[in-house]
Amino acid sequence: MTEASEQTVTVRTVSGEELSYPWATSVRVDRRGDLRVMHGLRQRAFHPCAEWASYTVANLRSGPAAS
Repeated sequence: MTEASEQTVTVRTVSGEELSYPWATSVRVDRRGDLRVMHGLRQRAFHPCAEWASYTVANLRSGPAAS
């Protein structure tokens, strides 16, 4: 059995920079397209719509493995 890698959210900016948020517990995108990276109920990072190009979520939820 292999161990899952740590959870992380990676945001790629329009300029090509990749920012990682290993502490993230959720991601929210509002109607205007603004992206918020959350830790619990608190917003910890904010990217306006014009600033970010994409985001990737890896192992965001932890819990028992599906059988």
